[in-house]
Amino acid sequence: MRLKKRYLFVGVCLALSVYAFGLGTMAPDDYNRFSVLTPAGPAEPPSEVFQKAPRLIHVRHKVGKGEDIRSLAARYNTDVRSLQSTNNNEFIFLSRGGYIRVYNGRGLLYEVTGGGETLNGLAARFKPKTGDLKSFKESIIRDNNLPPSAMLGNYRLKKGDRIFLASVYLNLDTYRLPFNGGGHIRISSSFGYRYHPILHRRIFHEGCDIPMPLGTPVYPSRSGTVAFAGWKGGYGNTVEVRHKDGSVARYGHLSKVEVRDGETVQKSKNMLGKVGSTGLSTGAHLHFEIITPSGKSVNPMSKIGRR
Repeated sequence: MRLKKRYLFVGVCLALSVYAFGLGTMAPDDYNRFSVLTPAGPAEPPSEVFQKAPRLIHVRHKVGKGEDIRSLAARYNTDVRSLQSTNNNEFIFLSRGGYIRVYNGRGLLYEVTGGGETLNGLAARFKPKTGDLKSFKESIIRDNNLPPSAMLGNYRLKKGDRIFLASVYLNLDTYRLPFNGGGHIRISSSFGYRYHPILHRRIFHEGCDIPMPLGTPVYPSRSGTVAFAGWKGGYGNTVEVRHKDGSVARYGHLSKVEVRDGETVQKSKNMLGKVGSTGLSTGAHLHFEIITPSGKSVNPMSKIGRR
Protein backbone atom coordinates (compact mmCIF):
# COMPACT_ATOMS: atom_id res chain seq x y z
CA MET A 1 0.00 0.00 0.00
CA ARG A 2 2.86 2.39 0.91
CA LEU A 3 4.54 1.63 -2.42
CA LYS A 4 1.35 2.45 -4.37
CA LYS A 5 1.00 5.78 -2.57
CA ARG A 6 4.62 6.59 -3.41
CA TYR A 7 4.07 5.89 -7.12
CA LEU A 8 0.93 8.04 -7.07
CA PHE A 9 2.84 10.93 -5.48
CA VAL A 10 5.64 10.68 -8.05
CA GLY A 11 3.12 10.59 -10.89
CA VAL A 12 1.37 13.74 -9.70
CA CYS A 13 4.71 15.57 -9.33
CA LEU A 14 5.75 14.61 -12.86
CA ALA A 15 2.45 15.84 -14.31
CA LEU A 16 2.74 19.18 -12.56
CA SER A 17 6.35 19.56 -13.73
CA VAL A 18 5.39 19.03 -17.35
CA TYR A 19 2.63 21.62 -17.14
CA ALA A 20 4.81 24.17 -15.36
CA PHE A 21 8.02 23.89 -17.38
CA GLY A 22 6.96 23.25 -20.94
CA LEU A 23 5.48 20.86 -23.42
CA GLY A 24 8.57 19.12 -24.76
CA THR A 25 7.87 15.88 -22.92
CA MET A 26 4.07 16.06 -22.84
CA ALA A 27 2.39 12.94 -24.16
CA PRO A 28 0.13 13.49 -27.20
CA ASP A 29 -2.93 12.37 -25.25
CA ASP A 30 -2.44 15.20 -22.76
CA TYR A 31 -3.32 17.69 -25.46
CA ASN A 32 -6.85 16.29 -25.44
CA ARG A 33 -7.59 18.52 -22.48
CA PHE A 34 -7.41 21.47 -24.87
CA SER A 35 -8.48 19.80 -28.10
CA VAL A 36 -11.32 20.61 -30.45
CA LEU A 37 -13.84 17.85 -29.76
CA THR A 38 -13.14 17.53 -26.02
CA PRO A 39 -13.55 20.03 -23.17
CA ALA A 40 -10.98 22.77 -22.85
CA GLY A 41 -8.18 22.57 -20.29
CA PRO A 42 -7.48 24.70 -17.21
CA ALA A 43 -9.10 28.12 -17.16
CA GLU A 44 -5.89 30.02 -17.87
CA PRO A 45 -3.06 27.84 -19.26
CA PRO A 46 0.19 29.68 -20.09
CA SER A 47 0.19 31.19 -23.57
CA GLU A 48 3.37 29.17 -24.31
CA VAL A 49 1.09 26.12 -24.54
CA PHE A 50 -0.56 27.66 -27.61
CA GLN A 51 2.78 28.46 -29.24
CA LYS A 52 4.21 24.93 -28.88
CA ALA A 53 1.20 22.63 -29.15
CA PRO A 54 1.29 20.41 -32.28
CA ARG A 55 -2.49 20.50 -32.64
CA LEU A 56 -5.31 22.98 -32.24
CA ILE A 57 -6.23 23.80 -28.64
CA HIS A 58 -8.69 26.29 -27.19
CA VAL A 59 -9.69 27.92 -23.92
CA ARG A 60 -11.70 30.86 -22.54
CA HIS A 61 -9.50 33.85 -21.76
CA LYS A 62 -10.48 36.45 -19.17
CA VAL A 63 -9.66 39.91 -20.51
CA GLY A 64 -7.18 41.83 -18.39
CA LYS A 65 -6.36 45.51 -18.09
CA GLY A 66 -4.97 47.05 -21.28
CA GLU A 67 -5.43 43.94 -23.46
CA ASP A 68 -6.63 44.36 -27.03
CA ILE A 69 -7.62 41.97 -29.80
CA ARG A 70 -4.31 42.29 -31.69
CA SER A 71 -2.12 41.49 -28.70
CA LEU A 72 -4.31 38.51 -27.79
CA ALA A 73 -4.12 37.14 -31.34
CA ALA A 74 -0.30 37.31 -31.27
CA ARG A 75 -0.13 35.85 -27.77
CA TYR A 76 -2.21 32.80 -28.66
CA ASN A 77 -0.65 32.22 -32.10
CA THR A 78 -3.69 33.12 -34.19
CA ASP A 79 -4.99 36.18 -36.07
CA VAL A 80 -7.58 38.88 -35.42
CA ARG A 81 -10.10 37.64 -38.00
CA SER A 82 -10.10 34.16 -36.45
CA LEU A 83 -10.91 35.46 -32.97
CA GLN A 84 -13.55 37.80 -34.35
CA SER A 85 -15.23 35.01 -36.34
CA THR A 86 -15.18 32.43 -33.56
CA ASN A 87 -16.59 34.85 -30.99
CA ASN A 88 -18.96 36.50 -33.51
CA ASN A 89 -17.71 39.86 -32.32
CA GLU A 90 -15.68 42.60 -34.01
CA PHE A 91 -14.02 43.44 -30.69
CA ILE A 92 -13.64 47.13 -31.44
CA PHE A 93 -13.71 47.33 -27.65
CA LEU A 94 -12.63 44.66 -25.16
CA SER A 95 -14.31 44.77 -21.75
CA ARG A 96 -12.00 44.10 -18.82
CA GLY A 97 -13.24 41.05 -16.95
CA GLY A 98 -15.10 39.71 -19.98
CA TYR A 99 -14.27 36.43 -21.70
CA ILE A 100 -13.10 35.57 -25.20
CA ARG A 101 -12.57 32.13 -26.76
CA VAL A 102 -8.91 31.88 -27.86
CA TYR A 103 -7.10 29.17 -29.79
CA ASN A 104 -4.00 28.58 -31.89
CA GLY A 105 -5.54 28.13 -35.32
CA ARG A 106 -6.37 30.36 -38.27
CA GLY A 107 -9.98 30.02 -39.26
CA LEU A 108 -13.36 29.52 -37.59
CA LEU A 109 -13.72 27.40 -34.46
CA TYR A 110 -17.41 26.57 -34.83
CA GLU A 111 -19.46 25.49 -31.81
CA VAL A 112 -22.48 23.25 -32.35
CA THR A 113 -25.27 24.93 -30.39
CA GLY A 114 -28.21 22.67 -31.20
CA GLY A 115 -29.07 19.12 -32.04
CA GLY A 116 -29.51 17.76 -35.53
CA GLU A 117 -26.46 19.38 -37.16
CA THR A 118 -24.49 17.20 -39.54
CA LEU A 119 -21.06 17.30 -41.09
CA ASN A 120 -22.58 17.47 -44.56
CA GLY A 121 -24.67 20.49 -43.62
CA LEU A 122 -21.71 22.22 -41.99
CA ALA A 123 -19.49 21.63 -45.01
CA ALA A 124 -22.14 22.92 -47.43
CA ARG A 125 -22.75 26.00 -45.28
CA PHE A 126 -19.12 27.10 -44.98
CA LYS A 127 -17.57 25.79 -48.20
CA PRO A 128 -15.42 28.47 -49.85
CA LYS A 129 -16.78 29.82 -53.14
CA THR A 130 -13.76 28.44 -54.95
CA GLY A 131 -13.25 24.83 -54.03
CA ASP A 132 -14.75 21.37 -54.09
CA LEU A 133 -17.27 20.32 -51.44
CA LYS A 134 -15.80 16.82 -51.15
CA SER A 135 -12.28 18.14 -50.64
CA PHE A 136 -13.49 20.64 -48.07
CA LYS A 137 -15.31 17.91 -46.14
CA GLU A 138 -12.15 15.77 -46.22
CA SER A 139 -10.12 18.63 -44.76
CA ILE A 140 -12.65 19.07 -41.91
CA ILE A 141 -12.39 15.35 -41.08
CA ARG A 142 -8.60 15.49 -41.16
CA ASP A 143 -8.23 18.71 -39.14
CA ASN A 144 -10.62 17.52 -36.44
CA ASN A 145 -9.48 13.89 -36.21
CA LEU A 146 -12.93 12.60 -37.07
CA PRO A 147 -13.27 8.91 -37.99
CA PRO A 148 -12.79 8.07 -41.70
CA SER A 149 -16.35 6.71 -41.73
CA ALA A 150 -17.55 10.33 -41.46
CA MET A 151 -16.75 10.66 -45.15
CA LEU A 152 -19.18 7.91 -46.12
CA GLY A 153 -22.32 8.81 -44.19
CA ASN A 154 -23.95 11.97 -42.89
CA TYR A 155 -21.94 12.24 -39.68
CA ARG A 156 -23.99 13.74 -36.84
CA LEU A 157 -22.53 16.37 -34.53
CA LYS A 158 -23.40 16.73 -30.85
CA LYS A 159 -24.37 19.91 -29.04
CA GLY A 160 -21.20 21.47 -27.62
CA ASP A 161 -18.85 19.97 -30.23
CA ARG A 162 -16.32 22.43 -31.61
CA ILE A 163 -15.29 21.96 -35.23
CA PHE A 164 -12.29 23.79 -36.66
CA LEU A 165 -12.78 25.16 -40.19
CA ALA A 166 -9.38 26.21 -41.47
CA SER A 167 -9.19 29.51 -43.40
CA VAL A 168 -12.95 30.13 -42.94
CA TYR A 169 -13.86 33.60 -41.65
CA LEU A 170 -17.21 35.26 -40.96
CA ASN A 171 -18.05 38.62 -42.47
CA LEU A 172 -19.11 40.63 -39.41
CA ASP A 173 -19.15 44.02 -41.14
CA THR A 174 -22.80 43.76 -42.16
CA TYR A 175 -26.00 45.57 -41.22
CA ARG A 176 -28.38 44.23 -38.59
CA LEU A 177 -31.56 45.59 -37.06
CA PRO A 178 -30.81 48.58 -34.78
CA PHE A 179 -32.32 46.97 -31.67
CA ASN A 180 -31.04 44.26 -29.35
CA GLY A 181 -33.10 41.26 -28.36
CA GLY A 182 -34.15 40.00 -31.79
CA GLY A 183 -37.75 39.15 -32.46
CA HIS A 184 -40.18 40.46 -35.07
CA ILE A 185 -40.39 44.16 -35.91
CA ARG A 186 -43.18 46.04 -37.64
CA ILE A 187 -42.64 48.61 -40.39
CA SER A 188 -45.27 51.34 -40.16
CA SER A 189 -43.99 53.28 -43.18
CA SER A 190 -41.80 51.63 -45.80
CA PHE A 191 -39.10 52.97 -48.09
CA GLY A 192 -40.54 54.70 -51.17
CA TYR A 193 -43.34 57.10 -52.05
CA ARG A 194 -46.00 57.70 -49.39
CA TYR A 195 -48.59 60.21 -48.28
CA HIS A 196 -46.94 62.16 -45.45
CA PRO A 197 -49.22 62.21 -42.37
CA ILE A 198 -48.11 65.71 -41.30
CA LEU A 199 -47.21 67.48 -44.56
CA HIS A 200 -50.35 66.03 -46.23
CA ARG A 201 -48.73 65.42 -49.59
CA ARG A 202 -47.13 62.56 -51.46
CA ILE A 203 -43.35 62.52 -51.02
CA PHE A 204 -40.54 59.99 -51.19
CA HIS A 205 -39.72 58.36 -47.86
CA GLU A 206 -35.95 57.75 -47.82
CA GLY A 207 -35.97 55.26 -44.96
CA CYS A 208 -38.39 53.11 -43.01
CA ASP A 209 -40.27 53.82 -39.79
CA ILE A 210 -40.15 51.20 -37.03
CA PRO A 211 -42.67 51.71 -34.18
CA MET A 212 -41.19 50.93 -30.77
CA PRO A 213 -42.12 51.87 -27.18
CA LEU A 214 -40.86 55.26 -26.07
CA GLY A 215 -37.37 54.93 -24.59
CA THR A 216 -36.40 51.69 -26.39
CA PRO A 217 -32.56 51.66 -26.75
CA VAL A 218 -31.25 52.13 -30.30
CA TYR A 219 -27.92 50.55 -31.30
CA PRO A 220 -25.73 50.90 -34.40
CA SER A 221 -26.89 48.69 -37.24
CA ARG A 222 -23.26 48.53 -38.34
CA SER A 223 -20.02 49.66 -36.70
CA GLY A 224 -18.49 52.99 -37.60
CA THR A 225 -17.85 56.57 -36.47
CA VAL A 226 -20.50 59.05 -35.35
CA ALA A 227 -20.63 61.69 -38.10
CA PHE A 228 -23.51 63.67 -36.60
CA ALA A 229 -25.32 63.72 -33.27
CA GLY A 230 -27.93 66.38 -32.51
CA TRP A 231 -31.03 68.08 -33.87
CA LYS A 232 -31.68 67.70 -37.61
CA GLY A 233 -34.86 69.51 -38.70
CA GLY A 234 -37.79 67.19 -39.33
CA TYR A 235 -35.75 64.20 -38.17
CA GLY A 236 -35.62 65.66 -34.66
CA ASN A 237 -32.86 64.24 -32.47
CA THR A 238 -30.68 62.31 -34.89
CA VAL A 239 -27.52 60.23 -34.97
CA GLU A 240 -25.64 59.46 -38.18
CA VAL A 241 -22.95 56.78 -38.26
CA ARG A 242 -20.41 56.64 -41.08
CA HIS A 243 -19.01 53.21 -41.98
CA LYS A 244 -15.57 52.41 -43.32
CA ASP A 245 -16.87 52.09 -46.91
CA GLY A 246 -18.28 55.65 -46.74
CA SER A 247 -21.94 54.71 -46.34
CA VAL A 248 -24.01 56.34 -43.59
CA ALA A 249 -26.84 55.05 -41.40
CA ARG A 250 -29.28 57.63 -40.02
CA TYR A 251 -31.36 57.15 -36.86
CA GLY A 252 -34.08 59.80 -36.41
CA HIS A 253 -36.82 61.00 -34.03
CA LEU A 254 -34.83 59.96 -30.95
CA SER A 255 -35.98 61.10 -27.53
CA LYS A 256 -32.40 61.23 -26.32
CA VAL A 257 -28.94 61.12 -27.94
CA GLU A 258 -26.25 59.19 -26.04
CA VAL A 259 -23.18 59.74 -28.28
CA ARG A 260 -21.10 62.62 -29.61
CA ASP A 261 -19.54 63.47 -32.96
CA GLY A 262 -16.34 61.53 -33.64
CA GLU A 263 -17.06 58.59 -31.34
CA THR A 264 -16.32 55.07 -32.58
CA VAL A 265 -19.29 52.78 -32.07
CA GLN A 266 -19.71 49.03 -32.45
CA LYS A 267 -22.93 47.51 -33.73
CA SER A 268 -25.19 46.08 -31.05
CA LYS A 269 -22.76 47.28 -28.35
CA ASN A 270 -22.89 51.07 -27.97
CA MET A 271 -26.28 52.69 -27.42
CA LEU A 272 -26.82 55.64 -29.78
CA GLY A 273 -29.96 56.94 -28.12
CA LYS A 274 -33.56 56.05 -27.32
CA VAL A 275 -36.71 55.85 -29.41
CA GLY A 276 -38.76 59.03 -29.30
CA SER A 277 -41.12 61.20 -31.33
CA THR A 278 -39.09 64.38 -31.92
CA GLY A 279 -39.24 66.40 -35.13
CA LEU A 280 -42.03 65.73 -37.65
CA SER A 281 -43.48 62.64 -36.00
CA THR A 282 -46.93 61.36 -35.06
CA GLY A 283 -45.80 58.82 -32.44
CA ALA A 284 -42.88 56.94 -30.93
CA HIS A 285 -40.84 55.27 -33.65
CA LEU A 286 -37.36 55.10 -35.19
CA HIS A 287 -36.65 56.50 -38.64
CA PHE A 288 -33.93 54.19 -40.01
CA GLU A 289 -32.16 55.21 -43.21
CA ILE A 290 -29.07 54.04 -45.12
CA ILE A 291 -27.22 56.34 -47.52
CA THR A 292 -24.64 55.01 -49.99
CA PRO A 293 -21.20 56.64 -50.43
CA SER A 294 -22.58 58.42 -53.52
CA GLY A 295 -25.35 60.02 -51.39
CA LYS A 296 -28.27 57.86 -52.54
CA SER A 297 -30.72 56.47 -49.99
CA VAL A 298 -31.53 52.76 -50.31
CA ASN A 299 -34.11 50.51 -48.70
CA PRO A 300 -32.53 49.70 -45.30
CA MET A 301 -34.43 46.41 -44.98
CA SER A 302 -32.70 45.14 -48.13
CA LYS A 303 -29.31 45.68 -46.47
CA ILE A 304 -29.88 43.63 -43.32
CA GLY A 305 -27.25 40.85 -43.25
CA ARG A 306 -25.32 42.53 -46.07
CA ARG A 307 -22.94 45.44 -46.57
